[in-house]
Amino acid sequence: MPEKIKNIFLKIQRPETEALLWIAGLVYLYFINPYDTQHYTFCAFKLVGIEDCPGCGLGNSISRIFHGELLSSFKTHPLGIFALAVIVYRIIKLISMSRIYQSIIKGVRDGGRIKTSTGNNGG
Repeated sequence: MPEKIKNIFLKIQRPETEALLWIAGLVYLYFINPYDTQHYTFCAFKLVGIEDCPGCGLGNSISRIFHGELLSSFKTHPLGIFALAVIVYRIIKLISMSRIYQSIIKGVRDGGRIKTSTGNNGG
């Protein structure tokens, strides 16, 4: 595999990237109208004419949660609330694994001091 393509795959596999993709998906579900049936879909089931897709029902259920319709969400897909909790847990876990988060925590533990190359702790 060429080095450039390998580097792209390594960047995609970082926790920050996966967290960002999950967050983007949740933002999308927040802004869509869960009652609109005339939107473009990537769903393979719907593209071949099968209307009852459990994955689409799950996304629709999460969207209804974001719109404050918990009962309707449960009727659309009973696992919608659970799925949202799992996704939020995954996002938190990914962020806590990220290098950015680790460097912030390390900085807080060090008392916010910036270490210089001479070993002086800025104070």
